[in-house]
Amino acid sequence: MKILISGYYGFENTGDDAVLECIVAGLKERGVDDITVLSNAPYVTSSKYGVKSINRNSLKDIFNGIRDSDVIISGGGSLIQDVTSSKSLWYYLSIIFLGILLRKKVYIVGQGIGPIQHKYNKILANFLLKKVDMITVRDKDSLSILKELNIEKNAILAADPVVNLNVCSDERIEKILEDEEIDKNRYIVVCTREWGNNELSRVELAKAIDAISTKYNLEVVFLPFYYKKDELESKKVANYLKSPYKVIRGKYEPNEILGIIKKCSLLIGVRLHSLIFALVALVPFIGISYDPKIDGFLNSVDSKIFKIDKFSSDEIVNYAESILNNRDEFIENLKIHLKALRELSKNNFVYLKNNDDEV
Repeated sequence: MKILISGYYGFENTGDDAVLECIVAGLKERGVDDITVLSNAPYVTSSKYGVKSINRNSLKDIFNGIRDSDVIISGGGSLIQDVTSSKSLWYYLSIIFLGILLRKKVYIVGQGIGPIQHKYNKILANFLLKKVDMITVRDKDSLSILKELNIEKNAILAADPVVNLNVCSDERIEKILEDEEIDKNRYIVVCTREWGNNELSRVELAKAIDAISTKYNLEVVFLPFYYKKDELESKKVANYLKSPYKVIRGKYEPNEILGIIKKCSLLIGVRLHSLIFALVALVPFIGISYDPKIDGFLNSVDSKIFKIDKFSSDEIVNYAESILNNRDEFIENLKIHLKALRELSKNNFVYLKNNDDEV
């Protein structure tokens, strides 16, 4: 079986890289070795993940890649939405359309669906998604959006593939912390991202970080998930801090980022995958939502949701105290949710059962 994977890959985004790593690992565990990935950096993707890779920006390469494959996977992340832009949605739907046109099996795997705001985008998505062979989604909110589009019979609940990410060795974690001059086990991780020019939110977040850092004697460590872009936003928040802080300087692989998070006392995250990493690492976390996909994940693990344009520093601090003062209980709940999500994540590969004779 030859599989082609489409997604937001090759852009130095830790979350999307982790999604690809886990999808590829899941396929290989099930006997699929002929995998091609559409990427913005084909050579890097190929060497990192042991797959073939072609240029996601070349129509000729895309057409030939789909033509030469048996199965097309539109995999991971939030690809079917038009909040980022309609052009992004059209790109991913065009891959799906070509797969259908060339009579390939087409699966949407482990995705968060929506929001789709524009009328004609909804019509287009409805038309194409009804024709794919199966859709697995990472949260119940995505199932609800599909239901609104009258798509139910080929859609099932799964989980984000990243719940199966493996962490690097303890020796490697210690080396990274030493290189970054971080005090092991005595730090709070902050994973933010740009959300516009809402300075009040940055001020409130910084006040909360200061209060938590001071009360629990924790070093503040900003951990960019999207290389360069998140580093800039981290510094914007840090400008309002009174506490000393560090911004992670190195470029690390997803399993190494997971290792950094594993050793922290608390994570405050705006990036979705920073929260998923914290769950996998069984580390207490606080999620600040800028997008329905954050709400979907936080609801799936029964965690409190703070809206990015409405929270106060006092609310964050009070919640942090309730978590850290009941740390063992919080982690036990995380274990229950992680186990359940890992079980659900198996649904991201159920389509392979229909091709056992080929695998």
